[in-house]
Amino acid sequence: MSKFDYFNFSDGSWDTEFVVHARKFTKEEAVELCIQENDWLFDKKYCNGKLHREPTINDVAERTVRWYPKVPEFCDIDSTNGCYSYCKKGERGSFPVWVIEFETLRE
Repeated sequence: MSKFDYFNFSDGSWDTEFVVHARKFTKEEAVELCIQENDWLFDKKYCNGKLHREPTINDVAERTVRWYPKVPEFCDIDSTNGCYSYCKKGERGSFPVWVIEFETLRE
């Protein structure tokens, strides 16, 4: 089983999504973890609450992720340690994840 549990994905500058292993956690748990791990994003005392609302079950989408030992060019990050990134379903080493996009929580 993958070492991946949950993680904030970023575009290199900002966290853009909260990603949770779908075989280890339910959608409801993904929402709870997102709020717990990113609580400062919802707090008006910090950055005036970067996100306007907390996620709900309706904000959870399913995608597929895998570990890339060598960072692919499309990831556009400077690392020699590898990375997790999205991939096609069924790709070798892939697994399903729940995804909560932070941009949708700014509305």
